[in-house]
Parts: sequence; structure tokens; C-alpha cells
Amino acid sequence: MASEPPRKLQIYSAVNTGVSPYKREKYEREAQRYWDAFYKRHQNKFFKDRHYLEKDWGKYFSGEGRKVILEVGCGAGNTIFPIIASYPHAFVFACDFSPRAIDLVKSHKDYKDSCARAFISDLTADDLNKEISPSSVDIATMIFMLSAVSPEKMPMVLQNIRKIMKPNGYVLFRDYAAGDLAQEKFSDKGQKISDNFYVRGDGTRAYYFSTEFLTNLFKENGFDVEEIGVYCKKVENRSRKVVMNRRWLRAAFRMSNGSNRFSSKEALPKGSGHDFAYRSTCIPESVLPSPCNYKTVRVCLR
Repeated sequence: MASEPPRKLQIYSAVNTGVSPYKREKYEREAQRYWDAFYKRHQNKFFKDRHYLEKDWGKYFSGEGRKVILEVGCGAGNTIFPIIASYPHAFVFACDFSPRAIDLVKSHKDYKDSCARAFISDLTADDLNKEISPSSVDIATMIFMLSAVSPEKMPMVLQNIRKIMKPNGYVLFRDYAAGDLAQEKFSDKGQKISDNFYVRGDGTRAYYFSTEFLTNLFKENGFDVEEIGVYCKKVENRSRKVVMNRRWLRAAFRMSNGSNRFSSKEALPKGSGHDFAYRSTCIPESVLPSPCNYKTVRVCLR
């Protein structure tokens, strides 16, 4: 009778369990360094200027008087300078915790002290009141910013922003939605830190929001929902002959007046493309029709 071959000793689990606790702590502790390295490598060439701001949110920027705006997580200025171009009478504060990103903003040809002030700030730790007067900001923009923050620290960011907002001021939000193609790729590669939170190959991180999570996050930190929707697009990479389904959330939140009033507007597909009709209710994203009605475009999402 032939003897069985010796069994190999398996030191590491065959199951991909995601990011180790040591690496999770490292990515959190060195988050600023990873984003600084990102801007050192890409400068201001990675993100495109966000010229959709006026189309998507023009009604919030319009009105009498000079608007005071805060861009949270300004990066290289891809939101700031389109705002200044569209609304030359506005004044824009811009903050980022990457010193290199702030240097890029200040070196931009359109940066002027008369219409903007950029400064370094980690909103999970630094007090915004040291840079901006309390209750002085009309609009705060958060565009692909909050997703880079650990979920447990997101309330700190919102509480910090709330201190400098005027009564009935607005937060305009755009960020990754759960179910985005990039999230699926991260899951396959073992880059999961926690539920819906992943690390990229360069050490920067990304959270993928559901409407339910985002609605509750803002409501619990003193904001009411004006509008919120999940948007879907098919992104075509012709050179690689790949079509990718991308999803993101777009929302507007208003400073709560202290009452229990709450209205969430869940986006539902209407017709073709990515037009949406809204209905006032609070529904988990899991009940959204699937698949979404997509429009094929060629755009770049981080």
C-alpha cells in the first residue's frame, strides 16, 4: 500500500480576508502622506475641471449678495477655479490636508487673494473656526472628498463644517456610490478595509456610499436632505475596448433648523439616459431598479 504524500504546512489563509489590521492602521495614520505623494506624482493633471457645477447646482449659487463658499478637500483646484469663473463675485475658501495640493492651488494663474484663500486643514482634527468665522459660509462643496475619510471619522468632518455654515446654508455633495465598478474590482483584489471602504494601490482610500448611509450620516450631524440621487453612466475606454458601469451620488443638504423635519428624495430612473424623477421618501438603495438606465459617455472618475 502506497503511503500518502506529506501534507504541506499552510502558514497563510487560502481565503482572501482583505487588508490586515496593521495595514489598516498604517493607511489611516499616513493618509496625508499618501495623498501628498499622489499630488507630487500627478500634479494638477489627474482630475478634470468640474464645469458641471453650474448645470447641476446653479440654483444654489444664484441670488443676491456675494456668496461665501468653502471647497472641502480642494485638491489641485478643479472645483475652485470653475466656481470663480462662473461666479466672479463669490469668495472661495479652499482647504485640503495635503500641503502639496494647497501649493498647486496657490500657484494657479487664476488664484487671487481677492477672491480665494487656500489653507491646509485636516477636518477630522483641525478646528475650521481657526481659519473661517463661525456661521459665515453660504455653501460648502464636498466633491469626491468624504470618500477618502474613514467612516468612523466622517461625523467629525460634518460637525466641523457645521460650525462655519450660515443658518440654512447648503452642503453640495458628489461622491462614489455603492455598486460602482471600481468597488467590485477592489473586492476581487483583497483591498477591502471595512464595509464599503477600500484602499487603492497607491495607498489612498475610497468609501462607496449608499443613499441610506449618507442620509443618516448627514441627518445625525445636523443637516436635512434637499435632494439626493444615484446616477449611473457607462464609461467607454476605446483604447482598451472596455465599457465600465460607474455609479455616484449627487446630493444637497441644508443646515437643520432644529426641528425633526426630514425629506429624502430618492432618485429613480425616468426615460432614457440618466435623467431622474424624484419622489419624497426614504428608501434603501437596495430597492432601486436594476440595472439602471445608462447613457454611454467617455468621462473619468477617480
